[in-house]
Amino acid sequence: MKLPRIASVVAAAAIAPAVLLSSPAFAADAASPSTSAPSAPTAPDRGPTDQQGPTDEKPAEDQAAKDRAAIQAILADPASGPGVREAAEKALKGTAAQMRHFLEVVWQQEQYTDDQVRVSQIHSAGGVAVKREAQKALKAGTHAALKEFLTVGQHKARYEDDQVELFRMLNGAGKGIHDAVVKLLREGTPAQVREFVETGQHDVRAGDDRVEIARMLNGAGPGLTAAINALLDGHPSNAVLREFVKTTQHALRDEDNGVLIRSMLNDAGPELKKAALAAIKGTPEDRAAFLRTGQHEARAKDKAAEDAAHKTGKDGSTGTGTGTGTGTTQTASQTTGNTNVTPAGGSGSLANTGAGSENVWIAGGSAAALAAGAGLVLGNRRRRTSAEG
Repeated sequence: MKLPRIASVVAAAAIAPAVLLSSPAFAADAASPSTSAPSAPTAPDRGPTDQQGPTDEKPAEDQAAKDRAAIQAILADPASGPGVREAAEKALKGTAAQMRHFLEVVWQQEQYTDDQVRVSQIHSAGGVAVKREAQKALKAGTHAALKEFLTVGQHKARYEDDQVELFRMLNGAGKGIHDAVVKLLREGTPAQVREFVETGQHDVRAGDDRVEIARMLNGAGPGLTAAINALLDGHPSNAVLREFVKTTQHALRDEDNGVLIRSMLNDAGPELKKAALAAIKGTPEDRAAFLRTGQHEARAKDKAAEDAAHKTGKDGSTGTGTGTGTGTTQTASQTTGNTNVTPAGGSGSLANTGAGSENVWIAGGSAAALAAGAGLVLGNRRRRTSAEG
């Protein structure tokens, strides 16, 4: 072997270990034990390259913890709707990727749906202005429009409706409500107006109701009077006082009216009796109208009929009073017995001329008396002629 060839072999043998140790294949073989067993942090063959894995996992774990905390905060927010809550609870039970997907995508989708539902609910329960603005937000079809209504628009519209409600309260209001409403309309803030409409008005109205109930005692019937005394002696709630003023008093007043109308049936004339029975069978308004005006109209009709009957009775007694004897007594008794019936024997004019049946019998008796008198005169004349002859 030549000297140069020998030198080449020796050199190759000398550098072979260094080449093998530095080759990628060798490095891959050396790293394979730590890759197959990442859970053994104390593996003796872990190299500098193997320490990069735990460094990447720690930020991922931190991000998952932050996502979990964010989802829990969403659940704790009272403004979160049912759709958001359901999706959030589901995400918390899932993987880190599912939690991240909820925060980036699902949350906004569910929030949009929940906001649509909330706006619809506000629309259903709102006044004229609230309904108008809610309808605009729903028709816009964007989440931004819904959010603007929920945060700003609904409150402006509600203040408009509340002011309308304040004006409505003035109709038939007691002193307490009237004074409070006037003050709010002049200087009240939207929050103060809202509080009065929602809750404050009830206490003020209760004071007015007590005054009104006490006033009802003036001219009240026995049933209403007893109920008012029992109510005021107790401790009624605002709602009970309001109910008494709105409905209970009217039912009690109608009962008293019915008792009063029935008491009129005793000794009632035909017209009053007819009107009273019709009122008893009618509505509470019918009974009130009867007591207010109907009874007086019926009494006037009965009085007119009674006066006419008395006048007819007096005319009949005057016409038959010109006769004498038994016939006069009979005619007078018939007229007094039924003042609404024409006297026996025809009209009053016929009775005056003696054309009645009784008068017939009176006329026959007079003719017999006249005939007997004429016979006596004729007999006397004959006696005188015989004596002279």
